[in-house]
Formats: sequence, C-alpha cells, structure tokens
Amino acid sequence: MKSIVCLVFALFLMSLGQAFADYYTFSFVDGTFNVSGTLLTAPGAEPFTVTGGTLNTSAFTADLYAAAGKLPLGPSTLSPSGAFLYDNTLSPGSATSVLSNGGLLFTAGLFGAAGYNEINIWGNGGANNYSFYEGTAPGNYPVQYNGGTFTVNRVSAVPVPPAAWLLASGLFGLVGLRRRLKK
Repeated sequence: MKSIVCLVFALFLMSLGQAFADYYTFSFVDGTFNVSGTLLTAPGAEPFTVTGGTLNTSAFTADLYAAAGKLPLGPSTLSPSGAFLYDNTLSPGSATSVLSNGGLLFTAGLFGAAGYNEINIWGNGGANNYSFYEGTAPGNYPVQYNGGTFTVNRVSAVPVPPAAWLLASGLFGLVGLRRRLKK
C-alpha cells in the first residue's frame, strides 16, 4: 500500500509543473554579411543562459561552445584559444542590447586541429550595435564585422521531459529501499 501511495505522490509531483527551455532563431546582419542560427536557453529568468545552438554561414556551420562544468558562465569566461571573452547569455526582452558585451561563442572544428575557428557575436551597448568576429588566437581575427543588427525570435518553449522527473523519483525510491533493507 505504501508503494502505491509513493507512486501516486511521485506522479503528482511530476504533474505540478514542467520546466521549459526556450528555443530561438537569430540573425546577424551588417549590410554585407549575414548569418543565422538557433539558440536553446535554460529554464529560468532573463537573462537566459544559452545552453545550445548552431550558427550557419554560407561557408560553414558552427556549434555553440558550452564547456562541461562551465555553466553558468561569468561575464569574462575565456574561450579555449584565449581569443574571446564570452558569457553565452541572452536577454530577448531588453530594449537596448539582446547580447551582453561577452556575447555568444561558437566553435567550428576541434580545438587545436587544422580548421578550428571561434566565432564571437556580442553587443556593444546599443540596440543595433553588434559585432561578429572570427578568430583562432588572441589578435588573430581574419573576419570582423561591426555595427550589425542582431535579432532573435522565440520559436517555442521546449518542456524538460517528464522522464527526468520520473528518473529522479525512481532514484529517491531506490535510496529509500536501500535504507529499508539495511535495517
């Protein structure tokens, strides 16, 4: 009987509320150059931590860089090559700057391998004042675009799977069972 009550309680807890991550599309345009891509943000209050995404140009595709164990990031997190500071935060409701001065870091290729590139898009404190730099080392920025616009559009909210809640409740159940068996 106790196990049925616990199961019903776990199902009730799962139904209380799901956390939602937001999915956005974005574009950077400066008149001569444009890129687009997608961003996935973690649940929470704005500014959102961007946890995943891709960037597409006519020449290549890059993935959002999110080092394991580095989230949430600070405003001065150094990129793997040392070329950029970034924070991977997004403020879609901001009237002045959707991206911080740190901005978003994307990487293409494997760090240290031939063809590796880092791409940083950041805000310069104005509504239409964003920069896009591509580089491989401090001071080595072969692609630079300044004064561009950066727009984001929310596509949908993505629920955190109920399976995550089920897994957590199952683990708590196993801990309780183990304690009971030890007695």
